[in-house]
Amino acid sequence: MVTEVALSASNTDSTIHVWDIRSGSSLFSFKQSQSAKGGLTLVPKPGNTFQVGSVVSAQTDRAILNVYQFHKDQIMHKMITSEKMISVAASHQGQYLAAATATGKVYLWHIPTGHLMRMFEAHYRPVHRLVFSHDDATLLTASEDASVNVWLLTHLIEEDRPAPLYSWSDHTLPVTDLYVGHGQLSGARVCTASLDHTVKLWDMATGHLLTTFLFPKPVSSVVLHPSETMIFAACDDKIFSVDLYRRRQDQTYESVGGMGRVESVGIKDHYQDKPNLGAVFSGHKGTVNSLSLSFDGTLLISGAEDGECIVWDVISRQSLRTFGLHKGPVTHVSCFLRPIELQPNAPQNIVPMPWAPLKRMMVTSEEERRSTSLQMIQNTSTDLLNQYQSIEEGTFYLEPERSKIKQASANMKQLKPSDANESLQSQVETLRSELLKVNAHYQKSKSLQKQMYDTIVDKFMSERRENKKRKLQDDEEEEEEEEEEEENEEQTV
Repeated sequence: MVTEVALSASNTDSTIHVWDIRSGSSLFSFKQSQSAKGGLTLVPKPGNTFQVGSVVSAQTDRAILNVYQFHKDQIMHKMITSEKMISVAASHQGQYLAAATATGKVYLWHIPTGHLMRMFEAHYRPVHRLVFSHDDATLLTASEDASVNVWLLTHLIEEDRPAPLYSWSDHTLPVTDLYVGHGQLSGARVCTASLDHTVKLWDMATGHLLTTFLFPKPVSSVVLHPSETMIFAACDDKIFSVDLYRRRQDQTYESVGGMGRVESVGIKDHYQDKPNLGAVFSGHKGTVNSLSLSFDGTLLISGAEDGECIVWDVISRQSLRTFGLHKGPVTHVSCFLRPIELQPNAPQNIVPMPWAPLKRMMVTSEEERRSTSLQMIQNTSTDLLNQYQSIEEGTFYLEPERSKIKQASANMKQLKPSDANESLQSQVETLRSELLKVNAHYQKSKSLQKQMYDTIVDKFMSERRENKKRKLQDDEEEEEEEEEEEENEEQTV
């Protein structure tokens, strides 16, 4: 049976807990980790985005990234980095890992090889939040400089000095959190939260600001409902839920905001008779640092400075259960499917997610080519079956189905020569007709050029003869005038 679990971490408590969101009971824990807000990420298994393969935690006191897997509660890999990282994020396909520093630098690694693909200056203040879009086409960075930059992943990998696709600087105070909605680059929406009491909703296709939601206090965390009809924003010890669609009197719905408008949430408007947006979740005794939703959007999980994680019912806004095993402030909480390793009667031959040591220097083209050529799969069928252990064996592995595929491939090979000859003959005829057209055009252009040349040369030669004749006449007239002057002088003497 597929169930959901929650993972919560702290910046002072050295234990990461994995617990059941339905019962609140602890299932597993990782030791020796202290990560700040934004300093922990879940890495999906390559090719299976619904299964978490690893947990990466950036340590608060050292330049080390701890990598955990659900095979044991101790550190699986210690990745030493050139600088201390304060935030970290993994791509949804499990191929790339990004980490940021307090100086505004962002490092991007390729997980299967450990190559450092790019190190670039993303901001001039600390970067506290990194998020990949769901199609892994972009990487978003949020910083204390009150800006959010959107970077194309292809530019980060291929260009030496990448420039952001968008740079959103509408916030006036540091950006504390951001959330990317589902969809590709052409259709996703982004929520950004800031200490300036606002949550801004952006369109990824155009980069335009859609709506600004104004809250009574600074916003520390934000998350979007899976249906993208509701926003949850944490302000101090309370959580506000905002409906993005308003019901009309004629039983239809209209979108809230749009065109960059400002909507107030939890703030009474004494000047206009407007309904107050937002419902409140109350129960924490400290600032809420992290929010996460279940897959169906019916449960909301929050972690706060009071060291507690609360599971809320979204419809009734009631607290269902509380997880309180942390001995310090909770800085991260996330909800995901229960890993295969934690399932009852889990198989013993589960293959761990492969990790290569993360390099601290940029990889050269020769090293990249050499390491790529060495990545070979010895037994494809066995390896794939071990990798996708959550997928049942399909009909592809049955011998009758494979024989049908082989027979169809042989038939295609037999048809290929005649089809290829017909296609080649058609291409030759097309090129011949195009060549005749080009030749006719060339002859016509050549005749026109000759006519133009003859006309210009004849005109030039006639003008030259006229100029030469005129010059001779002028010389003769000058000689006659000189002779007359000499005769006049002799007569005078």
